[in-house]
Amino acid sequence: MRKLKVKKLILSQGRPKIAVPITGRSHEKIIKDVKEAMKKPCDMLEWRADYFFGEMDSLEEKVENTDAHMEMIRILDDIDYQTDGMPLIFTIRGHGHGGRVAISREHAYDLASLAAQSGLVDFVDMELFDDDDTYNPEQVKNQIKEVHEFGTGVILSYHDYEAMPAPAVTVGLTNLMRDMGADIVKIAGTASTREQAMEMMKVSELVTRGDERPVIFIAMGEEGRISRVIGGENGSAITFAKGREQTGEGQVDAAALSRLLDDYYSKKK
Repeated sequence: MRKLKVKKLILSQGRPKIAVPITGRSHEKIIKDVKEAMKKPCDMLEWRADYFFGEMDSLEEKVENTDAHMEMIRILDDIDYQTDGMPLIFTIRGHGHGGRVAISREHAYDLASLAAQSGLVDFVDMELFDDDDTYNPEQVKNQIKEVHEFGTGVILSYHDYEAMPAPAVTVGLTNLMRDMGADIVKIAGTASTREQAMEMMKVSELVTRGDERPVIFIAMGEEGRISRVIGGENGSAITFAKGREQTGEGQVDAAALSRLLDDYYSKKK
C-alpha cells in the first residue's frame, strides 16, 4: 500500500493512526475539547463542524454571511495554536449522513472549501452522495480538484447507518471514489454480526493490495468494534476514537483504543 505523508505523520498499513473527533457546540467548548483530546494518545483530530453550526438558527442564511466565515477561521486558527500543527480533518456532515446540521451540499462544500483555503486543515471530509442518495459525478470531481488546488487532501466518504454494504458494492464504491480523485476513501457500514465486520476487513485487504491509496473502512456498531483495531493490518489507515461523545456507534475512548492497538500490533512484530 502506498504511504501517504501528512506533515510528520505517515499513513500506511499497520497500526492505524488514532483520530479524535471534536464536537463542541461553541468556540469555547471546541477549544476545551481540543485541550482534553491533546492529553489523550491520539495522532490527529477531526473537527466535526456540524456540531458547531447545528446550534445556529437560519444556518443557510448565516453560511453566506462573512461573520460566520470569520468565526470558523478563528476557531481553526485556535485549534492549530493549541495542537502545534497536529494533522486536522475538517468535517461538516448533514442530517442525511449521520450529522448534526441541516445543510445543502453546496453550503457544506462552501465551508469545506473555505477551510481548505485557510491552510489550517490537512483534509476535508466530503460525502459522495447527497441526502437523497444521488450524486453529480462532475460536481464531485470538480470539488475535489478545487480542494487539491488549495493544497488540502480529500477524504471522500460513504456511510450506511442501517446495514453493511455487500462486498461487491464496497469494491465498486472504492474504485469510483478513487477515480474521482479522493486521497482517502472512507466507507462505513453497520455490522449486525461479527462475521460482517470481518468480511469488510477482507474487502479492505483486497482493495489495498499493491500501490494503492489508503482507505478508512469501518464496521460501525458493537459487532463491528473489532474493525477499529484490526483494520490497520488490512489497509485501513485511520481509526476514530471517542472524544467528548461518540460520533459513530462502536467508538471507544482513545486511551482504551490505544491499549488495544498496542496489544494487537505488538503481537504482529
